[in-house]
Amino acid sequence: MTLPERWPTGRRLLLLRHGETYEPRLDAPMAGPDEDPQLPLTERGRERLQEIAAWIARVPIERAYASPYRRAQETAQIVAEPHGLSVATLGALSELPLHPPPGGTLRDVAHRYIGLVRDLAERAPHDVMLDGDRSLGDIIDAALADIRGAMEQATGTVLVVAHGGLNRFLLGHWLGMPPARAIGIEQNFACVNVVEFVGSGVPWVRALNVTLHDPLKAESPGI
Repeated sequence: MTLPERWPTGRRLLLLRHGETYEPRLDAPMAGPDEDPQLPLTERGRERLQEIAAWIARVPIERAYASPYRRAQETAQIVAEPHGLSVATLGALSELPLHPPPGGTLRDVAHRYIGLVRDLAERAPHDVMLDGDRSLGDIIDAALADIRGAMEQATGTVLVVAHGGLNRFLLGHWLGMPPARAIGIEQNFACVNVVEFVGSGVPWVRALNVTLHDPLKAESPGI
């Protein structure tokens, strides 16, 4: 029998997806690998994050972290500002490298994720290679190690802002889901996920994909 994974106890993780960077429609143009890290938030994305920041302001956050990508850094800064916190960078939290062809759209990225589901149905994550010749398993392991290190530096609640693709696999890992099914965990722009590491150190996922602007998920899915 495999023992449950243990994490630093008594901590709470607020794991966010960054705010809006494009209109969520299938024909929306998508950035390539060179432009993607520098994509800014949209104006609507910033406005919605102000609502999230006001909502989270009542929670005593100790530390704030973000992916190196501009959109994640901007998101974390907006949410952390009411707490008077600076934002540190976790280098392993970059978005999954599944880019469209030049001039591609969100539909192309969606097709790549469908292909990823098929690959994971046949092979383990460490045998599934993404752009840049890194395996999905290595990317997930590095992200988990970065988050664990951040949690070890705190005694209470930690804010981490990352990306939709990566968040799915992190949450799936904590839920004990097969990786091919973890892609089905929706992650809308500016969503909040809550993970608590209780007295035993076992992860408890207490909330998934919480959004204020679309609580009943009537809008288009976020990829």
